[in-house]
Amino acid sequence: MLAKDIMTSPVTTIEEGHNVRDAVEIINLRNIGAVPVLDALGRVVGIVTEGDLLRRVASSWARHPVPHTRDRDSALADYIKARSWRIEDVMTSPVISATSTATASQLAELLQAHGVKHVPVVDAGKLVGIISRRDLMRALLDVPKDCTASGDEALQTAVQSRLESELGLLRPAVKASVSGAIVTLCGEVDSEIEKDAARVAAESVRGIQGVVTKITVAYHMLSRFKP
Repeated sequence: MLAKDIMTSPVTTIEEGHNVRDAVEIINLRNIGAVPVLDALGRVVGIVTEGDLLRRVASSWARHPVPHTRDRDSALADYIKARSWRIEDVMTSPVISATSTATASQLAELLQAHGVKHVPVVDAGKLVGIISRRDLMRALLDVPKDCTASGDEALQTAVQSRLESELGLLRPAVKASVSGAIVTLCGEVDSEIEKDAARVAAESVRGIQGVVTKITVAYHMLSRFKP
């Protein structure tokens, strides 16, 4: 699944010449979590989020002087964000963005790595959409399981293939058998988490209705590392 399949489009935006009150009104009226900021040429130059506005509200109640310390520049930047009514002073910039061909996993990694909740989607310098954490969560629920042929034999082949290709669990170490769409996993693995991963791999095959795990953990292999 790609960004273009998940993103919200068209996007509600605001121009950098507007003020913070305009951004608050847009976010409340549209019930959205972020507003990309565009310059006169339509390029994304920043983004104003609910988090930016909430931090502003929280800090506006305190009127402490900016200290003359080695962190003064950072404190002054916080002061400007808390007091200014100009969009360009309050917005987050530069903007973390993605292209419309980015995959769902790449988008999730991008959000996680940068600690952001919204990512504008930009193609050839033009804003074409926006993706939020909530969009990704909905997409996760909508993604169908991989299609497989029907019948126990086909399901067995599919499960065995997934165990081998995704987890490196080859026969005869771990063997899958299927009867009535119920898969039974037998064999031996090196750890409890590897056993759980094998179960998850089998459960994720479309058509499987249950998993019986008879896999054992080779604790004797771990004893080799004990002093």
